[in-house]
Amino acid sequence: MNSILIIDDQKLIRNSLKVALEKEQYEVHLAETGAKGLDIVHKNNIDLVLLDIRLPDTNGIDVLKRIKEIDNDIIIIMMTGYGTVENAVLAMKLGAIDYINKPFKTKTISTIIKLALETQKLKREVWEFRDKNRTLYGADKIIGKSRAIRQTLEMVKKISKIDSSTVLIEGESGTGKELVAKAIHYNSSRCSGSFVEINCSAIPYELLESELFGYEQGAFTDAKKTKKGLLEIASGGTLFLDEIGDMNLGIQSKILNVLQERKFRRLGGDKLIEADVRIIAASNHNLREEVKKKQFREDLFYRLNVISIYLPPLRDRKEDIIPLSKYFIKEFNQQFNKMVNGISQDAIDLLEQYFWPGNVRELRNTIERIMIIEDPEIILTRHLPIEVMGKESNLSIDSVFDEKQILHIPGKGMDLKSFTNSVQTKIIKKALQMTNGSKSRAAKLLNVDRFSLRYLMKKLQIS
Repeated sequence: MNSILIIDDQKLIRNSLKVALEKEQYEVHLAETGAKGLDIVHKNNIDLVLLDIRLPDTNGIDVLKRIKEIDNDIIIIMMTGYGTVENAVLAMKLGAIDYINKPFKTKTISTIIKLALETQKLKREVWEFRDKNRTLYGADKIIGKSRAIRQTLEMVKKISKIDSSTVLIEGESGTGKELVAKAIHYNSSRCSGSFVEINCSAIPYELLESELFGYEQGAFTDAKKTKKGLLEIASGGTLFLDEIGDMNLGIQSKILNVLQERKFRRLGGDKLIEADVRIIAASNHNLREEVKKKQFREDLFYRLNVISIYLPPLRDRKEDIIPLSKYFIKEFNQQFNKMVNGISQDAIDLLEQYFWPGNVRELRNTIERIMIIEDPEIILTRHLPIEVMGKESNLSIDSVFDEKQILHIPGKGMDLKSFTNSVQTKIIKKALQMTNGSKSRAAKLLNVDRFSLRYLMKKLQIS
């Protein structure tokens, strides 16, 4: 039940409002002076105050200031028979939500109260949602003890204190770029604004432009009404441009203009719209290489790269695998009501030896799948996926090599690492030959992720 306080020196008004509001199931308190009203506010949980501008002991504006000092969330509606524009403006500046002239109908007051309380409820729900997001995406959710992760956490803390500079996050898919972007947003002064994200590689050029900038009615055939773009929706908050390396050069030019001018126009529009938004971009491409290839604008790269964060692949920070695994076990224990108590040492060894082409995302999916399907007390080696255990498929070495191939180890010994690299090189080159140089098809043929294939080709110096 909402609690309402009426502060007015006219007994008839106080009592008539009390009767009308109690019929609508409000708890009503009455005060004929500012001092009594403030005393009630101190002693009770008041949701809304109907406050007269002229009181026998003080001015209603002064009471408004005091109430806001006690509890800034209390809704205040001013009432007066001596309404002036100056008083209305001052009251609204000091936090009053509305201003009503006497005489008024109780039905009008009732409607205003209902709308004000509903608005307050929505605001509280929004704040609760944002607080929840701040908890979900805080810097403490970036898990790891590697030097790279420690440096990332330090960067997030520093960047969060500055709410305007653009940020570029680079790293392979699945390394946690979106998590870092959200941690920056929800720990900054922009956390009360929206975090709006868009995957630039998932949307065609024509749609991406209208999604980002919006459009005016009649801008194109299907533009039947004006639509705000994501730059407007993210006003006061953060726009996260994921996979910006796949953005069309034409839109890159427009994004550059937004970063330089802090203004933009909707498609088909003439009006300049302020862009009060922080842009965080992410890419799994090496944008420096893309700039050299003329596939990414150099001027945009330097505009985005004001602050840069690089998230290395999980295979290059093996010390993070176990902390991450334990964190995911704890998360899924709560989510699925499980009681998994840890990981065996043998399983830990295999997790640390695995290549993790899908990075942190693949590790998370692995732990989730084990806890849903296996439901173990402790994760053992037999619970791990076949690729993590290092077991080959039914393919035998004899089915790969020609039947006349004879394996010979010289008496003086051999360099196993060089031999293994040589075999890998031949297999990868053969796969590329069979697929006419298509890395994606070659990766599929070899049953590896394309990022793993690219890594091996770089390591083995295969052009």
